[in-house]
Amino acid sequence: MAVSVIEGTLEGAVVKRIRGKTRIYQSLQFRLRDGSSRSIAKAIVHEDVAALLEPGTSGRFYLYTAIDHRGIHGVRDDRGREAFGISRVNEYAMLASAGIGIALTGLYLTDNKVSFWGLLCIVLGIPGYFLYRQVRLDATRQFEAHGGRAVTPA
Repeated sequence: MAVSVIEGTLEGAVVKRIRGKTRIYQSLQFRLRDGSSRSIAKAIVHEDVAALLEPGTSGRFYLYTAIDHRGIHGVRDDRGREAFGISRVNEYAMLASAGIGIALTGLYLTDNKVSFWGLLCIVLGIPGYFLYRQVRLDATRQFEAHGGRAVTPA
């Protein structure tokens, strides 16, 4: 499964880059409830969730792992605050890739040729879309199951 949970306290959060509604963290360090520690490098977080990622925040942190990245899609802290958000940019990118591939292949087929790049875009775009979509759906289900309320993905 591509989703998991950490229960503990966020000890460190270093933002590396901000792009639109996405925050890319250089690292996130957690102290787990059992006393051990865990670190997540290059975590990708939606801005709604990033608002709760302050050092000292204790609670439940919902993690996801996609094809090429990982991050936090939700937080429920011990003070009762919660946030959910997961980017759909990669889903849309995969759909665009497949669409471009289909258009390019169709264009080349009118000249009785085949485009390697068009076929590659289709082969990567269609399964990529479904994989990213599945991670988003799993993340949404996981967050709802733990809190009992429906969420609207960002």
